[in-house]
Amino acid sequence: METVKIAGLNVPVSKFNPGSLGSDLIETDSTVRNLSNILYPLLEGKPVLLVGDAGVGKNALIYYINYKRKHPTARFSFNEDTLPEDLIGSYRILMDGRGFTWSDGPLTSAIRSGHSFVADEMNLCPPHIIKRFSTVYEAAYLELIEGDSSRIYCGEGFNFIGTQNPAEGFEGRKPLPFDITRFFSVVFIDPHTPDEILFILKKLYPALSESLLQSCIRISLETETRVVTGKLGKGDLEKYHFNIRNLKKLCNRLLGLKADTSELQFREFWNFYVEPFRKKEDRDFQIELLLSESGLKVVPELPEPSFQVHKGFLYCNDKEIPIRDEDKAKRLLSEVPLPLKLREFSERVFTAIQFQENVLIEYSEEQDPQILLPLFAEISGLPLETVSLCKGIHTSDIIGALKPIDGSKVDWVDGPLTRGIREGGNILITNLEAAGAELVEKLNMLTDDARSLTLPPEAGRNEPIQLAEDSRIFALKLFRKSKSTATISRAFRNRFTSVLFPDLEDESTLTEIVSFYLPGNSLILKMVNFHIKVRDLAKKRTIGSANLVPYLFGLSNLLFWKDHILRYADADGGKTGLKETAVRGGRIAYTNQIADPKERMELEKILDFQMSGIEVESDFFKILEDRKKNSNNGHRH
Repeated sequence: METVKIAGLNVPVSKFNPGSLGSDLIETDSTVRNLSNILYPLLEGKPVLLVGDAGVGKNALIYYINYKRKHPTARFSFNEDTLPEDLIGSYRILMDGRGFTWSDGPLTSAIRSGHSFVADEMNLCPPHIIKRFSTVYEAAYLELIEGDSSRIYCGEGFNFIGTQNPAEGFEGRKPLPFDITRFFSVVFIDPHTPDEILFILKKLYPALSESLLQSCIRISLETETRVVTGKLGKGDLEKYHFNIRNLKKLCNRLLGLKADTSELQFREFWNFYVEPFRKKEDRDFQIELLLSESGLKVVPELPEPSFQVHKGFLYCNDKEIPIRDEDKAKRLLSEVPLPLKLREFSERVFTAIQFQENVLIEYSEEQDPQILLPLFAEISGLPLETVSLCKGIHTSDIIGALKPIDGSKVDWVDGPLTRGIREGGNILITNLEAAGAELVEKLNMLTDDARSLTLPPEAGRNEPIQLAEDSRIFALKLFRKSKSTATISRAFRNRFTSVLFPDLEDESTLTEIVSFYLPGNSLILKMVNFHIKVRDLAKKRTIGSANLVPYLFGLSNLLFWKDHILRYADADGGKTGLKETAVRGGRIAYTNQIADPKERMELEKILDFQMSGIEVESDFFKILEDRKKNSNNGHRH
């Protein structure tokens, strides 16, 4: 029998093609120790449960073992919606509605085929669901009571491996109970030491100097220590985590962007170790760390981002994104206002896109990232599928289910997530915080190196569907304001690159945005001043003091206002008509929502006074008509 040596053990080799996942694992002392701890029970046919923090490489170890021994891995991401039939299988109605056919689930398929089965994030699933297939890890067989009631035995090659993150920092999940874990060989996966991390990075990125790698590691370890001890990020109410996954992304960028100066290196350090934090004091704290490591005295000033489309690429300073349709890319760039803050934000997003990173855009209620969504989600020319999450949504709603399709016919219908993967385009997930950790953890395989999704048995497919190489995943998430609000786990967050949507509420930025849509310096200045005035009154509770929840006014209010003016103002009405339209639009966008009649009247007086002195330039209405035509043709939104 052919064998291969893994961690000093002779392991039998299978005759399958396991793919390339796991091929880049670097063996260190702790890796060898972890591999040895896994292999002994695995070769004895015992079920194994891997326990360890996010990013320590639990799945990577299994992929590596199976890559070396040429053995397939079937992986299923558990969540709170997981049902027995998702794993075991179910009957599927034939297309003509005249019969049924049985479809194996991933667990049943792995048992029949003699493959390894990885129950990823097993503790997210309720224990009473896990006990349905308890005979698999207790007595090595599965009874298909959902099917023909036959009993299938776990034969040669089959292994049952579960993974579990600890309870701390993972949004309330609980460890598996002892009456389940007592049947497993439980292995705690030790994290890498700093020296081992350096060894790994030197192997993976030999072109980067050792001193630079050491700086990266020190920054990462110190940032994680600050988070764990509560010195950093506490006010954000989020669960942050910094590990070797962040370091690999950082090193990919340093290498790919040829960041060979302290200034360029500082920029990428910032993107990973400053950008995720919302509070100014946290950012300043991190900037001190980056300056000390980079040897710089002040935050470097870098060239302002600029965008060019040329010969099949979008160029943003030193970044380049392949695009399929140059005309569409140029049109998208021309459709949105791009003041400096939005250009800097876009540059960060485009950098993540270039390096195949999942992008998490976080924003406050007052801001409106929708203004830029088409720019980064569609500019590549790939189709876009949007997955809108909400509280109470089920896994089947986004993945798919059996549904009537034509009269009495019933067949599998893809949900938006599955449809987006099959189309080979980009996927935009909105309201990420609304669904809760139970559902989004189902996306684990899709957002890590596997980049795939396992469908339920009724889909009639055993193999996971694969995300295309060019496809990117974008997610939108509101800032968390209270501990009672749901958020994502730090394990899931760690799979994304976080980019904060900027605060656009300063006068110059707002003026530049409105000027993109409307002519007339006088009108624009008065609109912006009124917006800032109302926003400040609401924040100080000068208006809305009797309300339980304060009024919020953000960029969307200003955009609603300009929409009204753009639609109704015209040359026939002249200056008087423009003022009437502006006042009416201001009431629609701002004052009509004020509950207290006195407060509403006071704001309307301020609005009327602000709009009374509008100066109309000689070419105002001509430019306005041109802007209207562009808007009607879909060039501006």
